[in-house]
Amino acid sequence: MKIHKQYKAFTLAEATLTLFVLSVIAAVMIPAATNVSPDQFKTSLRNAYSITSNTVNTLINNENLYPSKELISDSILIPKGFLYETTGTKHTFDSNNNITTYSETNDIAWEYESLLKNCKCTTSTKLVNAFCCSLNVSAASCTSTKCNFTTNNGMYWTVTQNSDITTDNRNTTPILYVEVDVNGSGKPNSKTATSPDQYKFSVYYNGRVDLFTSSSADDYNTSTEKAREYLESPTKNKKKT
Repeated sequence: MKIHKQYKAFTLAEATLTLFVLSVIAAVMIPAATNVSPDQFKTSLRNAYSITSNTVNTLINNENLYPSKELISDSILIPKGFLYETTGTKHTFDSNNNITTYSETNDIAWEYESLLKNCKCTTSTKLVNAFCCSLNVSAASCTSTKCNFTTNNGMYWTVTQNSDITTDNRNTTPILYVEVDVNGSGKPNSKTATSPDQYKFSVYYNGRVDLFTSSSADDYNTSTEKAREYLESPTKNKKKT
């Protein structure tokens, strides 16, 4: 006696109902997925700001690299901070591996050489090199005052030292500009998009980090306003004295 298998399938009504339910789910989920993008940029921006702020804070409070004050006369002290460009005298060694060169900036030389060891940023200014070498950099291209580099988290960075800063304008003029594309090669690669992914920070000689602002029609003005929305309470680093 043969047993006939019975095959079951969706009826037209069931198939129609299934498609209807799926379309409702899609109608709800697609806008929700689209709205995730600003939150992703917000999180990435906060991460970039945190990296910048923490790196600056660590460097500015390193007394070997950036002493709090330096004597300019027997009785006058001047706060140096990031204006202190001295890197110390590089150590030379004899055949027994003993140091043969010393100077009054010996500690700075040790610290700076150690920081730059195995670093991809070594041809720019002390501050640009120090900033770059404090991060996990996978690739870099540097000039005398600027470094473009990529960190292991996929962010693209451009760090530029302002050569025009002096002791007279140090409180109002940034000594360093830090530009970052928070998602690297990912779109929109724009400073002016509805949800921009490129931002710029200003770093001052005493370690203060602010969002970049400009009185001119600079492209970063748009992303700065968006960044102010994303960064609820930016921190202000300060040189400990």
